[in-house]
Amino acid sequence: MPISPLRAAGLAALRPRPRALAGLTALAASALLACATCGPTGAGPTKTEPEQPTAPPARLTVDVVAFARVMGAVAPCGCTTEPLGGLQYVFGYLGHDIDPQRRLVVEPGGLLIPDPQGPEAPRDEAGWAQSYQRAAALQERFASLGGDLVGGVGANDLSSPLAQEALKRWPLPRVLANSRAFDELGVAPHRVVDVPGHDGKPALQLGVTAVHDPSPEAVKLLGPLEPMTNAAKREVAAMRAAGADVVVVLVHGTRRAAVEVAEGVPGADFVVTGIPEGTEKARLGAPATRVGHAWVLEPGDQAQTLAHVRLSIDPAALAALPSNDAWQVQQSQEAQAKELERLDARLTKFRADPGADPAYIARLEQERAALAAAIAGGAAPTGGVAVTFEQKKITCKLPVDKAGAEALHNYDAWVATQNQQRFAGVKPPPPAKGQASYIGGEQCAACHDAAERHWDTTRHAGAYETLVKVNKQFDLSCVGCHVTGFRQPGGSEVVEVAGLEDVQCEVCHGPGSIHAETPEKAGKTFGIRREAAVDVCLQCHTSEHSDTFDYEAYLRDVLGADHGAGRRALLGDGPTGRELRAAGLEKAGGACPKAM
Repeated sequence: MPISPLRAAGLAALRPRPRALAGLTALAASALLACATCGPTGAGPTKTEPEQPTAPPARLTVDVVAFARVMGAVAPCGCTTEPLGGLQYVFGYLGHDIDPQRRLVVEPGGLLIPDPQGPEAPRDEAGWAQSYQRAAALQERFASLGGDLVGGVGANDLSSPLAQEALKRWPLPRVLANSRAFDELGVAPHRVVDVPGHDGKPALQLGVTAVHDPSPEAVKLLGPLEPMTNAAKREVAAMRAAGADVVVVLVHGTRRAAVEVAEGVPGADFVVTGIPEGTEKARLGAPATRVGHAWVLEPGDQAQTLAHVRLSIDPAALAALPSNDAWQVQQSQEAQAKELERLDARLTKFRADPGADPAYIARLEQERAALAAAIAGGAAPTGGVAVTFEQKKITCKLPVDKAGAEALHNYDAWVATQNQQRFAGVKPPPPAKGQASYIGGEQCAACHDAAERHWDTTRHAGAYETLVKVNKQFDLSCVGCHVTGFRQPGGSEVVEVAGLEDVQCEVCHGPGSIHAETPEKAGKTFGIRREAAVDVCLQCHTSEHSDTFDYEAYLRDVLGADHGAGRRALLGDGPTGRELRAAGLEKAGGACPKAM
């Protein structure tokens, strides 16, 4: 059977670097040079120049950047105070202050397709069409990393109607140790990547393998899976035998699975957690922790936060790299800056306290001065290997990758064109007999003009325009929360939204046709909800899309003298939604450009 180009590349990467031969060559050259300077027997003294001091050879800096599951995400929702992720910022970061010749980018699988159990899972043909376009954009940018990239295989990569064809359609350098079912698609059990020294010759080898947690869903899509620890042990040993100096194990599973591998697999330096658990970890990941003889890395998912490891290596240590137990762990500049902020806050607090201990304040001031000096001086790495860990949030404050920005622009244009054609004339079904239909805010205003004027002052009134500005008004991932009655009987659809643009009265109060015909019965409001329960709000104000949402605070914005005055009075004083959002934006360092 012919070997695929990806498989051949993987096999070629397994060849050990001939370090010993290089050492012998250098030794022989030194001996010849020594003989060349010997004079004949009895020769007089030779004049020698005074030795000039030489600068120590520069340390070798190697960067390892780890993703968790990306799940087809190319851009964040722009409704949060600090949108995280975005193809243009991911690759802006990878291309800034990271030497492209000495980097390794790893992702555990689950790159291409949304989680089939998650809120972004496609539900119909149009949803899958958008998902495939995102997968193509992701594959194009990640493939541009070439040999710097090693990815895994995730169950959700195979969860689309394409199944295994997805791996063939969007090829990448992939590894998977506990299944051999994908060898013909170029998936290798492990890969070893050469990193050049300052002379351009291979100086360091980084080995990567991956295992998938054998959950029932994974087994259903991937087939039988060998126990993770057994498979990882075998491949780590093989990579070490092939000359790998640093070994990374990608675990497509939760922290529990990553810890199991870290504790049970000798020889692994870094173990990457592929599935962060909980909203906070999904956004921010978690700092690196020492487990056994390895560090467990926890990036955020959907490329919201990356785990960045920087190795600074003394060239003298390259011949026999010390084990990671002997590496010198140093704080990153970002961690030092955060610690300085913490010290400043404590000093402000204690200086304002008349009863504070002056000696304690003096110690804090000394600690702050030492840290500020270290930051200003840029403390040099020490030891054979120095390592820093950083959780890097991917925000709009990072440099922009032009190719990534163009890919997103092209994706938005494709979605707008395709969905405008696909859904032109498509409307939701009419309501059942006796059920209400949506009538739009203009008809509501005929009787509730003061409430309508108050609504005009809220963010709900401009919801649809925020999509139009960035050409996302036909995007299935966005439009449903920016119109009224989306895909409800008698409501709106992707294109057919006339009169129902924005988050209007009927989102909170329900479809109004029956109420418009019969406003009251027996002296009581009829055919409408008087107020929206929190569950109505949470359909769109999720933690992922509305990070400052608080029911009562947001009601203080929605209600007023002309709209629910009694309910507003019961809420009393307290923070408003606008205030919470402003505080969130200030904490995030200001708003991002509206590029949802």
